[in-house]
Amino acid sequence: MGALEPKDYILGAGVIVTLMLGVWNMIANVRASRRTMFINTVTSQRVKWIEQLRQDISTFCGLTHTWCFSALEGKPQAHEVLKEIDRLRHVIRLRLNPSGTHDQKIESLIEQVPKLTHETQRKELLKALEDLTLTTQLLLKEEWEKVKAESKHGDVGGE
Repeated sequence: MGALEPKDYILGAGVIVTLMLGVWNMIANVRASRRTMFINTVTSQRVKWIEQLRQDISTFCGLTHTWCFSALEGKPQAHEVLKEIDRLRHVIRLRLNPSGTHDQKIESLIEQVPKLTHETQRKELLKALEDLTLTTQLLLKEEWEKVKAESKHGDVGGE
């Protein structure tokens, strides 16, 4: 075995640099992949949450309206309708952010609506249901904008 020539040192250095770049590239790819998976999961869950809240609010408003304007009281399905309205009141509240502006208004309206179901307060009930729908639209639009930003920029920092 003879002495190493300068080209052998250059070749060795090249191999070591290539190995280090390969390891660095692998680590960077793993991190980027994990971040992408996290963002996709958050975005996907937010889309599901938007759709579920939309369904819950619309069902709550529809059942409340039906209860008050269709004379269900005393009929066989009355108990099931009231049970579902009550369930939705609680489920909707649990889906909301207690510190969000639109969320707080929705929570307040959800609490107010059952107090307006007497026939003497039908105007107030219709107004509250309309306010609930409009406020929910604002919340859903705000959340949809977050979904678009997450998808486009990969930023879930609003959490």
